[in-house]
This record gives sequence, C-alpha cells and structure tokens, in this order.
Amino acid sequence: MESYKGNKTTRKQIVSSIQMDIIKNRKIGEKLPSESEYANLFGTARSTVQKALRDLETMQLIEKVQGKGSFVIFKHPKIEMFNFKGFSEYAHQIGATPITKLIKKKKIDNGHKMLLKRLRSIKINDEIAPLTFDESILSLDDFPGLDQYNFEKGSLYDVLRNRYNTYPAIGNLEVIPVAPEEEISNLLRVSKGNPLLKVNGFVYDSNSEIMEKVGIIYSDQARFKFTLGI
Repeated sequence: MESYKGNKTTRKQIVSSIQMDIIKNRKIGEKLPSESEYANLFGTARSTVQKALRDLETMQLIEKVQGKGSFVIFKHPKIEMFNFKGFSEYAHQIGATPITKLIKKKKIDNGHKMLLKRLRSIKINDEIAPLTFDESILSLDDFPGLDQYNFEKGSLYDVLRNRYNTYPAIGNLEVIPVAPEEEISNLLRVSKGNPLLKVNGFVYDSNSEIMEKVGIIYSDQARFKFTLGI
C-alpha cells in the first residue's frame, strides 16, 4: 500500500485507499494492519481510522473481531451510487475498470431528441459486475451531432463538458421500487421480479437548464447514502 506518512488524510481518503488495497492485494480471511499501524501510515488520529474501518464494515468488506483485529470478508463492495460527476471517474477512484455496453441509441421526437440506453458495469480482478441500466433523453437541438458519438468508448458527461461546454450541476430526482422486465433482469444479473430501485428525473446544467431526462435502474450491488435534514 502507498505510504502516506507526513500527509494527513481524511476519513474518506482512508476508506478509498484501504478499499483499493483489499480489492487489488488482499485475500478473503486475511488480517489487515492494526488501527495504530494505519494511523501511522496515513498520518492521522487513531479515532479517524476507527471510523474509516466502521465504514468498511458497513460496506461488508471487513469484519472487526474484538481483541483480534480486522479481517477481509468480501472483495467486492456495495458500490456508492448517485454519482453524477461521471461513472468512469468514479470507477477509477475505487480501483475498477468502467465498462459501458450500448443497448440502444436512436433519434426520437422527429429527430429533435436522442434516446440512449446503456448497461454500466465495473471490472475488478477480471470479474464484471453490472451496476446500472441507464436511459437518457437529450435534446439534439441543444446538442447537435451528439448522436454521432460512441458512448461505449466515451463518457456522455465528458462529451457534454468538452464538446458543448455544458456541465451537470443539479439532479431533481425521485426514487421508486420497480420489478424489472426480463431483459433488464438478465442484463443486471438479478432474479426476475426481484425488486430494485429506479431513479427518475432531470439533470440540470450550471445555468439551471434541463440537460437530460434520466431513468436509472440500479442492480442489487448498489449502495445508497442520503443526507436528510430533519
């Protein structure tokens, strides 16, 4: 694992670093370094390491055994979703290879809009885990020529940023349970009728204009976090 001594790190960075170390280098059942060793490695307080290890427990990657230490119990975490900065960027952050399979791309609404359907997966240690089935609708009047891009090789949001100077900023979304159809169940490798979560709504750009209508069905590998004001 990369040495961080002298560079104080945050809890989130520690979680990401240990997670990547587990995925790339550790075996199930292997004992991890102690809290004190991690604190020295990351140049941070032991209490911060304890919180990071609790996060990894919640992700079902490790198990803490009283008096013995922390042990790897799973190498593929539940993936944090609701990440609109870019699927590919997020996959690289967790030490995975992003894979996009184009299911459908066609013009609709008399050629004024583009419908895009994609299966999004990650590859870790030669294993591929499907994560989402995405459906996007975008205006070809606002983004002329967008339908000519290969979205298996390039990120939609990267194209919007770099070619159209449009930046996703806000998502106005609702979450509903769905029983996916057979095609989607097969793509996401879940049992037919197994309830999953679907996100519907709109993504707005930095000028508060609608840039994308989106519908995303998440596989049972996805893990969600919400911050709510009560």
